[in-house]
Amino acid sequence: MVAVFVFYMIASYLIHSATCFVLYGKAGTALRWFAWIPVLGAIPYMWTIRKSAWNLLFLLIPIANVVFAIIWYVKFLNAFGKSGHWLWFMLLPYVGEIILFILWIYMAASDQVKYVLGEPRHKGGKGNISISITIN
Repeated sequence: MVAVFVFYMIASYLIHSATCFVLYGKAGTALRWFAWIPVLGAIPYMWTIRKSAWNLLFLLIPIANVVFAIIWYVKFLNAFGKSGHWLWFMLLPYVGEIILFILWIYMAASDQVKYVLGEPRHKGGKGNISISITIN
């Protein structure tokens, strides 16, 4: 049973990292290979939604971390032309996570899904981290 759980966790991590890598590439975000590193993967995520990486410090604040995570998830979906209403599926136990996981894979694999925000905060180049902190 433990082996099945470990296999599931490794497989889901690899699929999630691969889809993030592809989505960051669609957005033209710098340092998209950070998607393969657990903590650093959040930096190009923030750049894709046009936020400073310093905003990740909000995740250290109890209760606010949940609010900001939801806001950023909606902004990420909107950045690729998808509605934030997809998050309502998270209220369904087990099934909601699977639906969003499939949506994530679809967004990465489909040629019809495009990045619609224009230039990400850090496009190509050296990928310097901005010092400004923005809430919205």
